[in-house]
Amino acid sequence: MNTTGSLHTLPTNSATALLEALSASCVADSGAGRVHDPITSTMEGSRHRAPLPPREWTSALRRLTELTRASKGSTPSWWKPATTFCGGLETRLDSNCDSFDEAIRGQSKRSSVCLQLTLAGWGYFQGDRDEPRKVSPGTLIFVRAPSQHHFYLPKESPGWTFAWIAIRHPYLKARLAKRAAIAGPLLEIASDGVLGTSLLRLVSGAIEKDFRDHLEAEMMLVEFALTLERWTQQARDSVPQDQRLIDEVRSHIVAKLPEAIEVRSLAAEFGMSRSHFSHFFRKRTGMTPARFSAEIRVQKATNMLIETSVPLKAIAAACGFANANHFCKVFRRFRQLSPANFRQLCR
Repeated sequence: MNTTGSLHTLPTNSATALLEALSASCVADSGAGRVHDPITSTMEGSRHRAPLPPREWTSALRRLTELTRASKGSTPSWWKPATTFCGGLETRLDSNCDSFDEAIRGQSKRSSVCLQLTLAGWGYFQGDRDEPRKVSPGTLIFVRAPSQHHFYLPKESPGWTFAWIAIRHPYLKARLAKRAAIAGPLLEIASDGVLGTSLLRLVSGAIEKDFRDHLEAEMMLVEFALTLERWTQQARDSVPQDQRLIDEVRSHIVAKLPEAIEVRSLAAEFGMSRSHFSHFFRKRTGMTPARFSAEIRVQKATNMLIETSVPLKAIAAACGFANANHFCKVFRRFRQLSPANFRQLCR
């Protein structure tokens, strides 16, 4: 994987290609036949099209591309990433690169909070023990680094263009890390909303370094942190209580895999006795915690049967079943087919 050059700003040739793609769907060509882009993972062919953004994100991407192209790369003496932040605009075009994560931006050995907003194209995000999730324009990845998450560009994607920032400010990093744990790793934001506007201002500041001094940069960080906290709280309040309960219980079940979490342990997470929690959960969702847990594990097993050739014994172990026989019995109860027959029908 190539990580040479500045990873905080887009190099001129790529910025030009993005700008031309936005205005006329032109193709970047370096004259020498190849464009070497330090923010892509390998040497790219000369006729790769940058992914085009949807209309609502075109203006933001154009603005960041122009700023990056005009950037002189100079940094004020007071600008220290450990107390401010770093960020930029990146495009990934090479599907031969299986994954790229916080290590690309030099964060693997430094604790930070990373935010990555997709502006064009798409990729996949996968959290620890989670299934891969598609990340399209308007989706914000919000994670603490280092962690077990990773994201990657599949072969079928036209490319992935995103703006990002990494925050290592001691106080704000700790505060935002707590918010990330509550809000979850993927947020859907509007191009004209307060959160998107605040984030893009930080990204442009990371590119231009146009703050008067470290105090103004820190003030912008604080304002962004408060905006993010307010936005995530409002989003959380708008979700019905029953759905929040299901989402939280699902998270606990998935996090425990490959072990099967006991209802008693789930109840303890919510500060209730086993019987109280079972009654509480069933009243709000119409199902028992045990059945819901089995349903989540069967769904994971279903995905593995469809997408992999892993033996049934290994699927049983990965999904928290006692053995292959136990897995087959529970799976048949939910799907009315044995795992082997189900896999055959899906192929």
